[in-house]
Amino acid sequence: MPQVKIGDYLFQRLHQLGIRTVFGVPGDYELALLDLVTDNGLDWKGNPNELIASYAADGYARITGAAAFVTTFGPGELSAYCGMAGHYCEFVPVCHIVGYPGVPAQKAHMIMHHSLGTGEFDMYEKMAAQITAATLVLKNQATAAEDIDRILTTMMVESRPVYVGLSVDVGYLEVDNARLKTPLSTELPPNDKSLEADTVTELRGMLEKASHPIIIVDGNTVRNNLVVEVAEFTKLTGIATFTTAMGKGSVDEDTPTFGGVYSGAGSFPGVKKAVESSDLIFWFGRYGSDFNTGEFTMDVNEDAVVEFQRFFVKVHGQRIDLKFKYLLGALVESIRQSPLQKIVKASITWSPYENNPAATGKLTQDYLWLALEKFIKTGDCVITETGTSAYGIVETRFPPGVLQFNQTIYGSIGYATGAAVGTFQAIKETGKYKRGILITGEGSLQLTVQAFADLLRHSLNPVIFVLNNDGYTVERLIHGLHAHYNKVPIWDYGGLAKVFGPGLPSKYHGPVKTCEQLASLLASPNFGKGDVFELVEVVLDATDAPLNVRLCGAAIDEFNKKKQA
Repeated sequence: MPQVKIGDYLFQRLHQLGIRTVFGVPGDYELALLDLVTDNGLDWKGNPNELIASYAADGYARITGAAAFVTTFGPGELSAYCGMAGHYCEFVPVCHIVGYPGVPAQKAHMIMHHSLGTGEFDMYEKMAAQITAATLVLKNQATAAEDIDRILTTMMVESRPVYVGLSVDVGYLEVDNARLKTPLSTELPPNDKSLEADTVTELRGMLEKASHPIIIVDGNTVRNNLVVEVAEFTKLTGIATFTTAMGKGSVDEDTPTFGGVYSGAGSFPGVKKAVESSDLIFWFGRYGSDFNTGEFTMDVNEDAVVEFQRFFVKVHGQRIDLKFKYLLGALVESIRQSPLQKIVKASITWSPYENNPAATGKLTQDYLWLALEKFIKTGDCVITETGTSAYGIVETRFPPGVLQFNQTIYGSIGYATGAAVGTFQAIKETGKYKRGILITGEGSLQLTVQAFADLLRHSLNPVIFVLNNDGYTVERLIHGLHAHYNKVPIWDYGGLAKVFGPGLPSKYHGPVKTCEQLASLLASPNFGKGDVFELVEVVLDATDAPLNVRLCGAAIDEFNKKKQA
């Protein structure tokens, strides 16, 4: 029977999942494995460090549906674990391949470099087990193909990262290639049809009885790739639809049913009132983290919430084991075949956005996010960073067809710049989006600025807005408004692109300090065309914050005052 190397088998399976680029950092335990990458229809895009490789894989997977990166045993993999934790909690399917010492060395408990000097080799895998859906160290030639299929299936079904340890001596052993002819089964198991039908009937009844039904589209809708299905349900019912900060960009904001972004106390008043007065909330992909809930200031009627998640739905607070995708599909089909007898359509009497800042003088956060409305176009992919970037973008009205995301839950600063490498590479490969935009703070940028080298050498041509507010603004607002530890080193951003790409096309714009300067730049026909690396330094006041942050902060302060009284 035809044979294939175990390493080839792994990379061919990754190719079948739609992966075309593998990220990572070369290391001695993996070098011979890297020879197999291009042999199997994959491109190798090495990165400056393993942390950036893990972030790049995260961004790539959010566009293509899966990703892979390779590191060496020990220091290499540990450097990537911060990124993997983000994969895990944000439901991003990434395969982390780790080049291991040879099996003879492991069996003999030899003291090898990159180990802890104990003669043991399973300690890092045990660490990875806490932040992956499954781990696998390939040692058994006879079951290797089956083991690879099992772990990659887990990755796709769970939509979470997995860990595959592979030494060169095992990677070059051969196995039967027959299994490769059968695609991996990545679909979720079907629902119990009787239970699904009963639940559809119950949900229809709730929709017909509600006097003020609404929809909230949250982050796990995006991670479950159900944006299109939810949009179909929204259109079919005509219910008022909102997003959370994590779900921003998942709803067409030009539709007459769009009500705004709900962030608890950080919401605009009209949005807050409309959501919190609802007697029925279909909450798709709910994720109740602190950043996503306005620091837990959401005040909805929990008895009115129907919560849809990947593997279950909650009705009246009771969990029912029905998968989001299939239940929503059945509900849509039921309404299409037999329209609801009574349904309260959306009546948006408030403005989803109420930001009306001054347009002259010193540049403010409020003006920045309003001004970006005119710059962001259909087909853009926008990545924002933890901090004022993630908060501020909530106030920017999007045209249809814009993808926006950040690392809402894990919140590792520096993520966005690294993720931009993989995201914009995937855009280039797939053509799904036209232009890549990165918005980050200068404090976050300094953690992973080496990623600029990748953006330049791979001709990914991003437009990058660096918010220079002389330090960590969100941290200042939490504690230490004037503390020295919330400052960051001062850089010459004007020379940064040239440092990382001598001879490569790049442009620097700035420092942009006034509303007039920003408006002029954004209106320039030669700016932001997506054909060259462009870096914009936006200078903001050190303590200025987006409006939703101020609204939320004021509400929390008022709550604390009442509590103390």
